[in-house]
Amino acid sequence: MVLLCCVPRAGRGSDAKGNDVTLGFGGEACQAFLQARSNGLDLPYRHWVTGYLTAVNTLTKDTVDMRGTTDIDGMLLSLAQYCIKHPHHTFSRAVEDLIKDLYPKRVTHIPK
Repeated sequence: MVLLCCVPRAGRGSDAKGNDVTLGFGGEACQAFLQARSNGLDLPYRHWVTGYLTAVNTLTKDTVDMRGTTDIDGMLLSLAQYCIKHPHHTFSRAVEDLIKDLYPKRVTHIPK
């Protein structure tokens, strides 16, 4: 039983003050995403989101696909709407908010 307390578990990692480091496009401001999107240059953000969601799928209990029935275009539209309201937030913060919205609609098992 004592050993179970020492086994790492999936979840949100951070230091005691809640700090963590976001790499890549997630660290960019929402306004940078909006600018890239308006110029048709949002492909790196698409890739960042799909990589992030892959990690979320792997690390979230009872989750096969966090997207549910939402496709990437729908997710990017939601992210754009968030970023219009919060242009100075980081893109990763927008994605975290999106995941909170998607969570209740996530796929929890592979359909037979």
